Amino acid sequence: MNIQMTGRERILTTLKHEEPDRVPISPRIWAWLLSEFGKDDLATHLKECPDMDHMFNIPNGTLNIMDSYPDIYDLPEVEVTQKKSMDNQLIVVERTFHTPAGDLTDRTQIPPKGTKFGISPDPFKTEYLVKERSDLEALRYLLTPINQNFDHLHQHQKEIGDRGVIAVTVSSALDYQAGYARDMQDLMMDFYEDRPLFDELMGMYHQRTLEQIKAALEAGAEFIFGSWFFASLSSGWSPTIFEEVFLPQIRDHVELTHQYDAYYDYYDDGNLKNSIEMIASTGIDILETCTPPPVGDLDLAFAKDTIGDKVTLKGCIDLLLVVKEGTPQLINDTVKGTMEIAKPGGGFIIGSTDSFREGTPIENINTYFKACKKYGIYN
Repeated sequence: MNIQMTGRERILTTLKHEEPDRVPISPRIWAWLLSEFGKDDLATHLKECPDMDHMFNIPNGTLNIMDSYPDIYDLPEVEVTQKKSMDNQLIVVERTFHTPAGDLTDRTQIPPKGTKFGISPDPFKTEYLVKERSDLEALRYLLTPINQNFDHLHQHQKEIGDRGVIAVTVSSALDYQAGYARDMQDLMMDFYEDRPLFDELMGMYHQRTLEQIKAALEAGAEFIFGSWFFASLSSGWSPTIFEEVFLPQIRDHVELTHQYDAYYDYYDDGNLKNSIEMIASTGIDILETCTPPPVGDLDLAFAKDTIGDKVTLKGCIDLLLVVKEGTPQLINDTVKGTMEIAKPGGGFIIGSTDSFREGTPIENINTYFKACKKYGIYN
């Protein structure tokens, strides 16, 4: 008879590619919690998801001007002119940054929450700050200091206790950073037509990501959650560019993380078939979200056979077609089939292909957790 483990023990055992008492259950569920309870903080996760082995992500604390629109900007040597207006339902933010190296302007449309745009819609830019190579000198004035205060990490670690683990989020150089400073399509063209611009912009933000990771690890972070979906092949990058540009950056992240005996969780909720083995070669500890067809293209059996002895696979259950729109029988059968493939030998955390969304029936949420507990037991 197996001794029942805590959520933390379960996760750490799985990461060693050993078999715990059962497969850890760690879906992304923040969007559903936000829609149902108005909150998605750790306390709500712990209260409303008692069967979950929590892998809770927190921000690294460094202000990102590319993805933040405060009323007051604390940027030495920079004067900011900002105008906020409404265009139908959208909040429109128009900004001009007057720097010693010249002016930068951008325009962003922000959809309202809880409407047809969803519970947590992403903003979209109609004008980007970086329009030519000369803008990069001015852009450096917008790079805020790297956060060194991780009291929030220690508070979350204390709050979660033995029910799970806390991961500090550090996005890739592209995610919400270079990819928000310059249009992604332009960046793809830059790779061929203006490589110095491409390399300088990417290098600028990659260095910042390493500084953010180091600050978190120095403060005691045990997990780094790396967001890489802007760099996904689903975004339009070729496998050749991925291998040349992004693979070395991933490796830098992982090597730095491992210097502190911490774990690196790699996030890409898109297609992985043509990049999965490259990603695994960097030494990542966890790969999520392992999205299967028809939304993604990951073959779970292939992933288990090729990288499953080195990388813990996490996710796999379609949030929309299975959990939100599927029947309880489909959810049960999908979880069962997924467990049969990925459970043996450890190295698998059942989750979701992104956060369960608003409008998902509570019956389906309950069926998911019940099936995970039933079919995840190790004998």
